[in-house]
Amino acid sequence: MKAYEKDTSAAAVILSDYGYSYFNLNGALKLVFERHTRIKILKKSGYDWATVELPFYRKNGDKEVITSVKGFTYNLENGKIVKEKLESKAIFDEKLDENHSKKKFTMPNVKEGSVIEYSYTVSSDFVYTLNSWEFQTTIPTVWSEYRAKIPEYFDYKFLQNGYHSFYSSKKDVAASADVNLKNEAYVWAMKDVPALQEEKYITTLSDYQARLDFELQQVKVPGEFPRVMTGNWQDVIKKLMEEERFGTQLKRSGFFKNEIAAIKAVHKTPEAQVEAIYNLVKSTVKWNGRHGYYTTNTTRKAFDSKTGNSADINLLLTAMLLEADIAASPVLLSTRQHGRVYKGSPLLSKFNYVIAYVKVGEKELLLDATEPFLPVGMLPYRCLNGDGYIIHTESHRWVPLKPTGNYTTFCMGELSIDANGEMKGKVSESNTGYSALYLRENIKDEGEEKFAEKRNKEVGDIKFGKPTISNLADLNKALNIVYEFTGMGNGQNNDVLYLNPMLSKGEKENPFKLQERTYPVDFGHPLDETYMCKIQIPAGYDVDEAPKSIAVTLPDNGGKFTYILERNGAEIQVMSKISINRPIYYAEEYQYLKEFYNQIVAKHAEQIVLKKSN
Repeated sequence: MKAYEKDTSAAAVILSDYGYSYFNLNGALKLVFERHTRIKILKKSGYDWATVELPFYRKNGDKEVITSVKGFTYNLENGKIVKEKLESKAIFDEKLDENHSKKKFTMPNVKEGSVIEYSYTVSSDFVYTLNSWEFQTTIPTVWSEYRAKIPEYFDYKFLQNGYHSFYSSKKDVAASADVNLKNEAYVWAMKDVPALQEEKYITTLSDYQARLDFELQQVKVPGEFPRVMTGNWQDVIKKLMEEERFGTQLKRSGFFKNEIAAIKAVHKTPEAQVEAIYNLVKSTVKWNGRHGYYTTNTTRKAFDSKTGNSADINLLLTAMLLEADIAASPVLLSTRQHGRVYKGSPLLSKFNYVIAYVKVGEKELLLDATEPFLPVGMLPYRCLNGDGYIIHTESHRWVPLKPTGNYTTFCMGELSIDANGEMKGKVSESNTGYSALYLRENIKDEGEEKFAEKRNKEVGDIKFGKPTISNLADLNKALNIVYEFTGMGNGQNNDVLYLNPMLSKGEKENPFKLQERTYPVDFGHPLDETYMCKIQIPAGYDVDEAPKSIAVTLPDNGGKFTYILERNGAEIQVMSKISINRPIYYAEEYQYLKEFYNQIVAKHAEQIVLKKSN
C-alpha cells in the first residue's frame, strides 16, 4: 500500500488495534490489559507513530506494571519482507512525577512503507478502574477491537462517545478459573474509522472521539452488602466545602471587611453592590492564565500579591459577595478545551475551572472576574461549554453556561468615486457583546498604538487611515472605531469603473470546507453582523451591472443572510446582514450552513460595474 485509499492525505494508518482486559484471580486480584497494534507508515510525517509512550501509575503501594513489550518493523526490500526486532535495550522508563511514569520506545529502521507491530501487557492493582478504549485517533483506523471479561461482581456502565457507530457489539457468558464465578464477556469493534480532524467551531477533539468509557456503578460480592462505587453530589460538596483550598477560603473574610463596608456605604441596591464587588476583584487581582477549582494558596495571598489562578479570583469574589449578604455560590465547570462534562455521577477530574453564581431578587448571574474587559454577568468564550454545577449544600444543581450577549458588529460606510476610479470615504464600526470583548482584549494585548498601526494599512487598492477608538474602558457602551480610507485610481478617465461595495469587509472564504462533517458546529454564541454603505457615483455614469438583492435563510429560524442593493439617483445603498441565531448546529444541519456561507462569500465578491453614459 502506497496510500490509504479512503484517506489519501493520511501520513499513517492503523491496520489493526486489539485490546483485551480481564481479571486475574490467582492470588491477589489483578486487572490485566493486553494490547496488539499494527500501523502502516505512509509518509515521513507519519514517523512519529513509530515512537510509542505507555503511561503507568503508582499510588500508596498499588501500582501498574508493564511487561512483555515486543515489537517488529517490517520492510519490503527487493520483493521480500525483512523483519527487524525491537531490542530490549531500546525500551526505557521515564518518571514524570511521584505517581506517574511512562515506558517509551522507538521502532527500529522505520521508512516510508514500513509496517510496525508492537504488543504489551499491563498488570494493575487498581481493579476498580477499567481504562477507556479509544477506537479513533488522528490517523485513520481500519480495524479496532476491544474485548473485556468482567466478573459478575462488577456492575459497569458503558459510555459510548463520538459519532462513529460500532461495526459489531456482542455479549456472552465466559468461563472462569473459579467455577463458582461467572464472567460477562464483551466484544466491541469498529471498522474504517476516519481520522479525528481539527475543525473550525468545535470545543476539543476528545469530545468527538469514538471511544468507550467505563464507570463502575457497584461491587456485589456474595455474602456482602453491595458497595456503591459512584459518588453523589452531596458527598462531593461536603468534601469540597471542608477542603482547605476551596470551602475554607469562602469563610475567610477578615482581610476585606473594610472594602465591603465601603462598597455597601456607597451602593445601596444589591445589583449595584454585585457590580462594585465584581469590579473591585477584577481591578485588584490579575489572572495568571491558569485554570483550576482549587486555590493556589489562599485568597488572602492572591489579594495581597494581586495575582492568582481562576479559583483564587473567583472564590475570592464569591467570599466577598457572601460577606455583603448576597446569595452566592461557586460553580464548577469544564472549559471548552478541557471537554464536555458527563452528567452521570460526579467526577471532579472532569472539571477544571470555577466561577461564581449570584442570585439577586429573581435574577441569576454567572460571574467570572478573570478578564478585565468582561462586563458583569458575561462569561468568557472558554467557559461557554454546556452546563456547570452550583456547589451549595442545599440548592446544588446544574446551571446552563449560556452567552448573555451576541457577537454583534454594525458597520456604516460612506464613499464617493470619481471618473479616474479614485475613492475616498469614511467607515464607522460599532461593536457590542463578544465582538467588543475580543476587540478590547486585542487592543490591550497589542497596545492602542500598535493596533492603530495595524489598521492603518493598505488592503488591495484601498488605504485605510489611522482609526479613532472610543469607549475602550467603558464596558457598558459599544466599542466604536472610526477611520477614513482612500482608493487609488489609474489617473485617467475610465469608460468603465469596477467597485466592490463591501470595502474589504466581506466574507472572503467559507469556514466550512469539509464535504461532510460528523461533529456539531459550536459557535459558542449567536452572531449578528450588519454592514451598510452609501456610494456616490460620478456624474455621467450609469450602473451597468450590480449585485442582485437576496435573502437566504437557515431551516428552523437558525439564521438569515440578507443582501439589499438599491439605487436612488446618484447614490447606491448596500446593506449586508448575517445573523446566526443559535450557538450550536448539529451534523445534519452542516450542509445547510455550508451552503449558507457559500452564498455569502459569492455575494460579497460581486462587483458594481459603472459605465460612462453615451
